[in-house]
Formats: sequence, structure tokens, C-alpha cells
Amino acid sequence: MPEGGDRPAQVEQETEHPHDTEDLVRLVTLIRTEQGWTKTRLSDATGVPESEISRFEAAEIVPAKPMAMRLLEGMGSIEPGLF
Repeated sequence: MPEGGDRPAQVEQETEHPHDTEDLVRLVTLIRTEQGWTKTRLSDATGVPESEISRFEAAEIVPAKPMAMRLLEGMGSIEPGLF
């Protein structure tokens, strides 16, 4: 193949082990419930639609880390921009 941009640029995506996803989901759900937050309250605090929070808690969003960090920041569990 000739040089000069004929190939599509490869975008590196963060890979996440399924156990990491499960752990992040468990952590966010645990903190949310321990703090007495509903999905609606978390949605209001983060601007993430409640349907997306439900999908996250069902482990349907992969990689989960970006969403987990946003939700944890919204609940005040980590400092914004920490990760």
C-alpha cells in the first residue's frame, strides 16, 4: 500500500477488562446507594440521562471508566479531573 494517508488513521481505544467494568459498576452503585442517591438525583447532579445511568449500572457501557469517573465526581466521591 502506498504511503501518504491511504490508510485510515488508527485510533487507540482504552481497553478495559470485564472485571474492571464490573468493579467500577459495583463501586458507583454502592456509593450511590450508601449515600441515599436515586438515579434521578445522580442524573440531575451530573447531567447524565437517567437512562444512561441505568445502562451503566447494567454494565452495558464499555469502557466504563469515563462514565464511572463522571458519576463519582458528581457524587463528590473523587476530585474532578483526578483521573
